Amino acid sequence: MRVLGLDLAADPSNTAAVVVAPGVGERWEAVEVEGSLDDDRLVSAVAGMDLVGVDSPLGWPAEFVKAVSAHASFRRWPGTVDRSELTHRETDRAVRQATARSPLSVSADRLGSVAMRCALLQRLWAEQVWGGPAPRDGSGRLVETYPAAALHAWAVECRRYKSRRHPAEAQAVRHRMVGEISDAVSPWLAVDPVGQRCIDSDHVLDALLCALVAIAAKKSATKKPTASQLAAAQAEGWIHVPRIPLAALRP
Repeated sequence: MRVLGLDLAADPSNTAAVVVAPGVGERWEAVEVEGSLDDDRLVSAVAGMDLVGVDSPLGWPAEFVKAVSAHASFRRWPGTVDRSELTHRETDRAVRQATARSPLSVSADRLGSVAMRCALLQRLWAEQVWGGPAPRDGSGRLVETYPAAALHAWAVECRRYKSRRHPAEAQAVRHRMVGEISDAVSPWLAVDPVGQRCIDSDHVLDALLCALVAIAAKKSATKKPTASQLAAAQAEGWIHVPRIPLAALRP
């Protein structure tokens, strides 16, 4: 099995990808996908993968989609003063309840630009790689991830690991985090090939985390949608949050 972890951004220069795959002997290796990660490159990268974990919403809140459609056709706007059903998905609410982490709104924050790129990539992957759309609930080849929630679940302290105002402090935090992650997965995964890049760049570190979460999802070691949440997850996407310690994860 070859797994691609993708920290997606609207700008290819802020996008990072890491491949986690079998290496020499029984150990796996984590290796960065180098170079500019434009859409064409991401299509070719996914072509060789069995599984993709992506840090991006796979869809929009169903109520938001309905509201925008109604507004476009001059029908009655269905929203009220409480816009939470329009701004956040069912999975966002589930993550907030489980981890106290609040995912950004895909319909009301800049995250929407990332989701637009991801929507295009989903179409390109479906047409050029997979032969059809991947399920958005994570039951197929595509898994939606949220590194901050995964780090919380794995008890890896990460405050300020993305700080732009204090880059030296952020790098020191990432150095500690990479050490903790490497120690936890060392029985089966060599993080060293990508370790320094994870320290240098929070994007690369997030890409590694995306791959690990995708593996957890395929091992049924993440929180999946309940029966009542499944329809929303299939339309809006579903953030997979690990439910076992990182040290217990195996591919």
